[in-house]
Amino acid sequence: MSSENTNQIRPLVLDIGSKFFRLGWAGSDYPDIIAPSLYVDNSDYLFSSDVIDGLEDIFIGEKSAENQLFGDEALKYSNILKVHEFKKENNYNVFMKFFFHHYQQLNIAEENQFKQPIIIITPFFMSELEKTKLRDIFFNVFDFPGVLFLSESQGIISTFRKSSGVIINMGEENTYFTTFLHGFSNNMARDTFPIAGKDLTTYLLNLLLTQIVHGKSIFLDNITTKEIKEKFSLCVLNPEEEIKRIKDGFTKYNSNIDLPDGTSLAISSERFLISEPLFNPNLIHIDYIGLPEAISKVIRVWDRENWQELLSNIILAGGGSLIPGLEQRLKFEISKFFSEKLREHINVLAVSGRENVSWVGASVLWAQGKLNKGWENNPKISEVEEEQESNEQLTK
Repeated sequence: MSSENTNQIRPLVLDIGSKFFRLGWAGSDYPDIIAPSLYVDNSDYLFSSDVIDGLEDIFIGEKSAENQLFGDEALKYSNILKVHEFKKENNYNVFMKFFFHHYQQLNIAEENQFKQPIIIITPFFMSELEKTKLRDIFFNVFDFPGVLFLSESQGIISTFRKSSGVIINMGEENTYFTTFLHGFSNNMARDTFPIAGKDLTTYLLNLLLTQIVHGKSIFLDNITTKEIKEKFSLCVLNPEEEIKRIKDGFTKYNSNIDLPDGTSLAISSERFLISEPLFNPNLIHIDYIGLPEAISKVIRVWDRENWQELLSNIILAGGGSLIPGLEQRLKFEISKFFSEKLREHINVLAVSGRENVSWVGASVLWAQGKLNKGWENNPKISEVEEEQESNEQLTK
């Protein structure tokens, strides 16, 4: 068998995120495909024309056979067509088409198509029902040979080559904590935090809308606001002090944003106020403790003699953690919940590329030969192999 064929039947790593879909070859340093987990229907317009029949079709051209567009292609028409999130909607029919669309982009030779085992990254809250549906898609629809469900946290901790630590995984839909000590996790020392990327986007949208001058008309939606958040957001140690400085004429945070409709928007304190709900959830009417206190609580579940080791390895992961300055603020705030002796050991790790760290971790684990257990084989393929083996024995 040629090396190309061998490479094309090695496992694929799949991360079905609520914000991004990631797919690529196990053993690689980076996913081959990163696409927004979005789709649009070619007939689901945000507007209609009762003046010119068929005007809407001009904007999107020839419709696809499936009547849907996926990922980056879908985003191109976000101002014309209603954007859907298949992960949020639990729409497995669309996910199946979405996966196939991007699988084809891997340019796999026809004789090797659907022969790759699939490593699926799973958050700790993935239900058995969701796993069952994914098994059905990959075994019964696509006929892949095997599936391995790998914990997202396991992938993250392996990337950092650590056996102990606190993982703060901040996504678009969820933020959750998982702790490891010498390779072992503790179900009591994990938590789901009620604020994620989408909540900060909504909060920023409200901040921007409240500062718009009366009578000025601008276009702002969640997609545009999310782009502003990702480009301009900050986290500062003392937001109240920074607001005072701005009132005194400090212009460091001033930015001017060109919006899709041709208008512009000036922002300043909104850039760092966006991250404040993480520290004070009451700002968005959520009755919950702040992120630093929640982190300290999962650490305190472990015995006191283990706190120093865990505090030394607080790991930020996920796209929601990309806010500049967040690691410094977390370190500062977490120190308030521990003794002076432990404060000097607090270390928050925020490496570049952390939005892909769970995918990379799964890829690394496979390359190191550490994913030999837990595979589920396609029952149909197993039945065929058993039948072939039985027939061979009969012919002998």
